[in-house]
Amino acid sequence: MTASDYRAKAREILSGKWGMAILITLVAAILGGLATNASGSIQFKNDVGDLKNLPDIIRTYLIVAASIGGVLGIIQFVIGGTVQLGYCKYLLKLHDGGDGKVKDLFSEFNRFGDGFILRLLTGLYVFLWSLLFVIPGIVAAYKYAMAPFIMAENPGMTANEAITASKEMMDGHKFELFCLELSFLGWSILNIFTLGIGSLWLNPYMNAAYAAFYRENSYNAPTFTNAPIVDEGEPVNPW
Repeated sequence: MTASDYRAKAREILSGKWGMAILITLVAAILGGLATNASGSIQFKNDVGDLKNLPDIIRTYLIVAASIGGVLGIIQFVIGGTVQLGYCKYLLKLHDGGDGKVKDLFSEFNRFGDGFILRLLTGLYVFLWSLLFVIPGIVAAYKYAMAPFIMAENPGMTANEAITASKEMMDGHKFELFCLELSFLGWSILNIFTLGIGSLWLNPYMNAAYAAFYRENSYNAPTFTNAPIVDEGEPVNPW
């Protein structure tokens, strides 16, 4: 399949379900469930000395705002990986003909440790590869990109097993995923002119396309099951 095929599948998936998809994606984004690497979101620096020449009320406002941002970043880092598993499960439900609800985002909290460790290890591995140079870090990010989808469908998998399965799945498909992401570049540029409002539609569109990419390639991945997710929560034979 080409990038245009995945985008067409995404539009098919979202047809008649845009409103709920926008809401669920927005909640997932707020909770840190969309980021591929949340480790950078907890960085927080409060250098009051740089603000000493500002009026007291402005300085206080900036410090409070930065503190809230720091707390939100920590929350996103802690629960974001688990929310991401729920979001992947929601996307795969849509792909496989089901309907999704906001509660799907919290459906994987019984696997809180798995989601947290997966997010932590993925971020760590990408960071370590990035120490060699920028390109190895980017390649590593593509290798591990499907790990959340894999773990969402395979409750028995550990984080490292999901990462390994993602590496196997992405062997020979990393450039394909790159082309899919590149095909959204025009929409991303247009989104700038909407002051980010367009991301309400763009983010569900992109993530539905990622789900289509995953589902297409999961049928050829030998190391894990690939049964579509249905509303009742029971796997069915994809064939």
